[in-house]
Amino acid sequence: MNAKIITSPVGAKAQVTLPKSVREALHLKAQHDLVGFVIQGGRVALTRIEPVPSTDPFTEGEWKKIERLAAQTPAASCENAAESLHYLKRHLSRRG
Repeated sequence: MNAKIITSPVGAKAQVTLPKSVREALHLKAQHDLVGFVIQGGRVALTRIEPVPSTDPFTEGEWKKIERLAAQTPAASCENAAESLHYLKRHLSRRG
């Protein structure tokens, strides 16, 4: 693999525009794609950061409903996390 050195000037606010060939190499397309900087010694490497999908089982709207439910109803007693999750999902679907 041949290494390339590509330059880009530093702007007035210490901002750098990524050249097209760099964006293509990192597969950056959208305005909000993320890049990371790996600093080691006196060198810095640029890499694409892949967003980690949320593992949250509830949407923001569902969390608001859960908060309202918790304020109105005595706490439910569940044996484990899976049972608690099932209870909340069932309860949310009934309340619309």
